[in-house]
Amino acid sequence: MIQLSSADTDGRVRAEPRLELLARSGWEEAPPDGLIPAPAGTTIAHLPYRFAVGRDRETKRVSLEPEGRLAVAAILPPGYLRTWLPAYVEAANAPVLPLYGYAAVGMVDGRPQVAALRTDSWEAWDPAAPGRDRIGRYIGAARRALPDNRLVDHLEICATDYRCLTAQNLFLRRGEAAIPVSPACNAACLGCISEQWGDVVSPQARMPFAPTPVEVAELAAWHLKRGIDNFVSFGQGCEGEPLTRGEALVTAVRIIRQSAPEATIHINTNGSRPGVLRRLIDAGLNSARISIFSLDDATFRAYYRPVGYGLGDVTACADLLSEAGAQVTINLLTFPGITDAPDEIDRLVAFIRTHGVHQVQLRSLNVDPGWLLARMPRRTRGIGMVRFVGQLGERCPGLRLGNFTRPWPARAPALA
Repeated sequence: MIQLSSADTDGRVRAEPRLELLARSGWEEAPPDGLIPAPAGTTIAHLPYRFAVGRDRETKRVSLEPEGRLAVAAILPPGYLRTWLPAYVEAANAPVLPLYGYAAVGMVDGRPQVAALRTDSWEAWDPAAPGRDRIGRYIGAARRALPDNRLVDHLEICATDYRCLTAQNLFLRRGEAAIPVSPACNAACLGCISEQWGDVVSPQARMPFAPTPVEVAELAAWHLKRGIDNFVSFGQGCEGEPLTRGEALVTAVRIIRQSAPEATIHINTNGSRPGVLRRLIDAGLNSARISIFSLDDATFRAYYRPVGYGLGDVTACADLLSEAGAQVTINLLTFPGITDAPDEIDRLVAFIRTHGVHQVQLRSLNVDPGWLLARMPRRTRGIGMVRFVGQLGERCPGLRLGNFTRPWPARAPALA
């Protein structure tokens, strides 16, 4: 039996031997399946104002609210997908939880077991990879090489205060390097980590300036000189939507392509402006990752709260990339009970097949579960995230499933 975990208000965690772990998938609770030992880099967190619930074999569902025992959740390291949400009873005055990917966690023989699935492995995204503990030294080298580039100052904060691995990669000159370009956005996503409107506190600040094409291009050139598997990407968590910087970004991409003919130039985007994307492809962009939470129009709009675009624009962007022979990747923001609903799976499979998607990156949506569900336009029921991943592989032969963007054409080690 997977024992329920709970915590006191100081965060001290213990197992509850008399109670079986309950977990959540969307609007439903059940004993979770497919738990694994907590991988290295997992954080176990207690959830304030949320009381643990478990299952007694005789009395069924039991809340520990009278005892004041709080629910706990696992925050998974990169390369792992959450498969179940934590179950709990929420107090009436509970504040909205910070934007993390909360996963169910229980105990077996005193050891934490988490609701997770290993999806990817790559040293360039390893939080414990060599050099990360000496990132200050590498930042100093970047400052000496690019003393007047404002992006270096901004990314230093991302690499140190926020411990962003893609920002650290830039300074380490290894793998995918973050180059943010836009302080503005044309969506108000419920799970945006750099800008919020009301209930949720953003965990980091958005970039406060619009870098020039020269600043973007010289930083890219500095990173790309180091190795054939190095590449650059626009559209980071610390910025808005890069397609809103059309003219400047087209100019920057053209300069980068002229100096690095074989490089992967990648964009992470909401797929809102096909006209701008077409110009970027013509300038030399050859890889993109389109963010998708749902391909149901009502659910799509409820999550993204888009301004001036819709699913038709997202589809058009995928078509442009596929027709140009670029890498087409989906950044799938997963949420148990929604992502694995049968009609959501059917729409996703049709999109992958129609638009020649090469990779689906399986990301746990960082959000307060109850807060998100209260804003969804319809209730759905999933088949289970492990079954969902299996179906996606079976129904889309040749599709790569993972977490991390690879160079294009792919030259890095195979997916784990």
